[in-house]
Amino acid sequence: MTGPRTPRRRADDARRTELITAARSVIAKEGVAAATTRRITQEAGLPHGTFHYWFSGKEELFEELIAEVIRELGEGVATVVSSTEGGSDVSLRDHLRAAFDVVRRDEQVEPGRQLAMYELTALALRTPALRDMARRQYQAYRESATTVIAPWLAARDIEVSGGAETLGRLISVLFDGLVLAWLADPEGSDPDEVFTLIDTLVSCHRSASEGSNPS
Repeated sequence: MTGPRTPRRRADDARRTELITAARSVIAKEGVAAATTRRITQEAGLPHGTFHYWFSGKEELFEELIAEVIRELGEGVATVVSSTEGGSDVSLRDHLRAAFDVVRRDEQVEPGRQLAMYELTALALRTPALRDMARRQYQAYRESATTVIAPWLAARDIEVSGGAETLGRLISVLFDGLVLAWLADPEGSDPDEVFTLIDTLVSCHRSASEGSNPS
């Protein structure tokens, strides 16, 4: 872990933010191996020495980059929830479609952005000092999925084995795999078919539960 920032650093974080943004851009365009301190500062249009003024090393920068992604994920979840408000007419498939649309738009705005996250995860898993970064990333994925699914289940009085948290874990893993499959083979991957299947399975679970509890 790095030590506390100096008052001078706290006074102006603009350069720090520029370096994080530049690192994300470099990784998206050229891959994590290309994200050297020199390449990052070049992308930011800053002197190379600026990097070590703001960061102790790339590990610290990558940690903050993941933290930024997690914050954006929270904002994305809020967008999904607000875009699918509509009571009982909103299906689980609608929620998943809306979430995937966020991913699709991000990739259109900055091609390579999603792949960059997978590369950062792989790097974190191979780097002992960064392993906790990967854990926090996927914890955020699970929590975000549960945040979306829990009120949906409650509104329909649906009970699934393990509750909303377990279904949230399933959906987060499923979604993560679908995004990677879509990046590898956009034409051969149809996330909507999978979303429809998940919706059907959950609905069948509800029907089975209702059938076992006659009024």
